[in-house]
Amino acid sequence: MKPNSSGYLRAARSAERLHVWLLQSALPLWIDRGFDEDTGGFHERLDFDAHPIRAVPRRLTVQARQIFVYARAIMLGWCSDRARVAGAFDAMIERYHKVDGNGGFVFSIDASGRVLDDMRDLYAHSFFLLAAAAYFQLSGDSQVIALADETLAYIDATMSAPCGGYFDCAPNPPSQLRQNPHMHLFEALLALYEVTGTPAYLERASVIFDQFTTRLFQPETGTIPEYFDSDWSPVGGAQAVWEPGHHMEWSWLLSEYETLSGVGTSPLADRLLETAYRHGVFPPALIVDEVRGDGTVMKKSCRAWPLTEAAKAQAVRVELGDMVAAEPLADALDCLQDRHLSGIAPGLWSDHFSADGKLIPDYVPASTLYHIAMSVFVTDGALGHARDQV
Repeated sequence: MKPNSSGYLRAARSAERLHVWLLQSALPLWIDRGFDEDTGGFHERLDFDAHPIRAVPRRLTVQARQIFVYARAIMLGWCSDRARVAGAFDAMIERYHKVDGNGGFVFSIDASGRVLDDMRDLYAHSFFLLAAAAYFQLSGDSQVIALADETLAYIDATMSAPCGGYFDCAPNPPSQLRQNPHMHLFEALLALYEVTGTPAYLERASVIFDQFTTRLFQPETGTIPEYFDSDWSPVGGAQAVWEPGHHMEWSWLLSEYETLSGVGTSPLADRLLETAYRHGVFPPALIVDEVRGDGTVMKKSCRAWPLTEAAKAQAVRVELGDMVAAEPLADALDCLQDRHLSGIAPGLWSDHFSADGKLIPDYVPASTLYHIAMSVFVTDGALGHARDQV
């Protein structure tokens, strides 16, 4: 590695700028304005003046993501709201887990705690598992891991699909299968293995990796379709829709899996990233929402979170000495900050732009903090020592 490389130094400066924004603006805001003292949980949305929007469903996914972010941040010494995070974890269990007399976690509630959607969602359960990993690392409470194991058993019992993998939800699964919940379950299992050292979590992750290589990844096109029929045939065949941001996210996760398992994944991770950039990225770093199997862009709108996934995927390459990756890393971080984090109140973001550059949502979704914070966690780990060189 050459820390005096101009690309490396540019990436380090961009990463430092985002690091400062997260620590000084975002983390203080979302644990304050983004926290609901009345319920002990997190708000789903803020408006552009940083006021809570209360009359919307509060999803399990958002509670879990915010707990994950703040548990990690506390472990790193970036904030000190340990009691509030502990209360939020307890409130999540109290308000979502088995509250209707059935197993697992309900999907959403209102501010009073009334269940709005009792669906058991694989994506949301995966984020509970990710939050459990981070909160266990923070608290050392073995009951958190016991609940994670109970949740995994519940997923197996209620969401397993006949041809392997999982349905999106229970008790009324849709006819199609999706890759995205499997990706986040894979992420959660790697996190659980990393904080506990328990081989069973890595073994479960390996099953998903095997499914990735045999079912999800399409070697002919170099893509991961978003939707599959019940036999894991891609919906749309060779023209199946895929998302560049998810390719980048999988690329980073495959690198994590290689680190933890020793299984070589670099060719797959590189192929996904190359496909995403060839068809889904407009220079310097605008990442479109959806592309078809033949490379045709289906949705030219752009969200903030794919930029964070591009940064993570490129950061691990820089860490391994690939200086070519430093420029696209810096491009992604700069685009995130200049397009999505600037021109609004500190700690907020413009989440989604249409193809003609118009802001789509009229609120700030809390769910995006997970993506931004993760990009800081990863790039700090890869480039942290560069701060001494800048």
